[in-house]
Amino acid sequence: MTAPRIDKKKAANGYGNIYTPHAGPMIIQVQRESGLASRTIILSQKYIRMLRFIMSKRGGLLGVVFVASWLLLAVLAARVPVLTHRVATLEHENQRIDTLAAALAQLHKRYDQVQRMLGATTTAPAASAAPAASAPPVPPAPGAAQPAKQPAASSTSAPTSGQKAISTPPAASDSTP
Repeated sequence: MTAPRIDKKKAANGYGNIYTPHAGPMIIQVQRESGLASRTIILSQKYIRMLRFIMSKRGGLLGVVFVASWLLLAVLAARVPVLTHRVATLEHENQRIDTLAAALAQLHKRYDQVQRMLGATTTAPAASAAPAASAPPVPPAPGAAQPAKQPAASSTSAPTSGQKAISTPPAASDSTP
């Protein structure tokens, strides 16, 4: 099938193409089927060119991109209150962790102070999952009483992984009064 031939004179006047810009303004009449009232809308050539662009493939593609970008912006804007609440929650948790870390450091200082006052020597507590047996013993604080050397058959045993070494004082002599 071949396309019907269009008369060049009619095509020049805009016959068959309602968006032809040189055909003058477009008049649209709106009337209900059962009513007597009618409306007449007159579109200037400027509006006709704009309507022609909107109805073209480029205009449709631009409209899709525009709508998609606004939808993306709306979704991102809707996430703002949720993310703000999440940040506030994380800041509160961070403050609690800092408080707990300070309390733990204070307790660790007190523990070390008690150890120095008692003159006990222990291995340093493992900060990670590393074996405690490989950690060197903690020397007593300066000025603290030095513990007496223990005999070879003492009750001190080598600590296993994750345990602290406990030293016991040397056995007292068996002389009872």
